[in-house]
Amino acid sequence: MFMPRCPCSMSFVALILCASASQAGEPAGAPASTIEVTARLLKIPGKFPADDLYDYAYVMQYQVQGGAMDKQILLVAHYKPRRARSEIDDGMKKIVSGSLKRFEVGALHHLTLAADMRKVWKGAVVDEFFDTDRKSKRYFCLKADLADGK
Repeated sequence: MFMPRCPCSMSFVALILCASASQAGEPAGAPASTIEVTARLLKIPGKFPADDLYDYAYVMQYQVQGGAMDKQILLVAHYKPRRARSEIDDGMKKIVSGSLKRFEVGALHHLTLAADMRKVWKGAVVDEFFDTDRKSKRYFCLKADLADGK
């Protein structure tokens, strides 16, 4: 189910991914396949919702630096990005990890990604790229670390 633009928050689209086997806001399970990339965070398209409102993943834009996917643009969903990865203390603690403390545009991250976001996360997804890019794959970030010491 897709939610239309909310007049109370300027420009975000919340995409709700639902599955009968999983309650919204809970992890779906371990990913079937993962990839590791080093990528620069290009765009955080708005403000993160408050963590106490609901559990969500937030889509950000990256460009891969090196390797087989060099220069590719990726859309990556991060669970509750207001929190340091090590401070996630709910049911997603078993799935999301890393040493990243905050997300800043321009930072270089080493990411472990689930190739199929829906197999990992069935809850709300804030995706401001959806209006302009419905075809690109959305990855789910399992682990995020700084790659360049910024």
